[in-house]
Amino acid sequence: MILLKKHLNLVTGVGFFLFLLLGIFIFNQINHPPDTVTSSDPLPLVKDETEKVDSGTTKNEEEVVGLGPIMVDVQGSVNRPGVYELNKGDRVIDAIKKAGGFLEEAEWRSVNQAEKVTDEMIIYVAAKGEEVQSISSDPEIETEKSLNINAADLTELQTLSGIGPSKAQSIISYREEFGPFESIEELLEVRGIGEKTIEEWKDKIKFR
Repeated sequence: MILLKKHLNLVTGVGFFLFLLLGIFIFNQINHPPDTVTSSDPLPLVKDETEKVDSGTTKNEEEVVGLGPIMVDVQGSVNRPGVYELNKGDRVIDAIKKAGGFLEEAEWRSVNQAEKVTDEMIIYVAAKGEEVQSISSDPEIETEKSLNINAADLTELQTLSGIGPSKAQSIISYREEFGPFESIEELLEVRGIGEKTIEEWKDKIKFR
């Protein structure tokens, strides 16, 4: 009986001790909450890829535009003369292929097949024995034999119809005062030159 009583006292003592520890633990948790981890460092910025994507898209669009279609007129000794759509960078031979190729009587040496085509270009394939006259739409070729109104001297200007020494000098004086002419309409500013005169000159003069 005494031994049982001792065991009960021991169990009671251990239980009380455990209860006391639990109470201390709960008290500490209530009065000392766990520290919150804070950082003074700013949040990392997310790189905005929109600008990069838009820039790339714009560049691609410009490249596509740069390779856009151009129209070329193929005439003469080809199977299907007509206007054809090509891309910038294509050659004369590509245009001739679109027109069905050379006819049997074509003088294929009358064209530069390796030349790059340009918008509104005219390609004329002559027949064998045909005298070829240039009908190119290239402005530099068209004006090769034209008079440069901004560089011609007094004597050269007088080769134009309706121009004598006085009007030729007026043209030179205008250039010296206002700079080179930029268009044929600007010649109307020169005293003594009218619309009828410049109409006669439009295929005979150039500005550079």
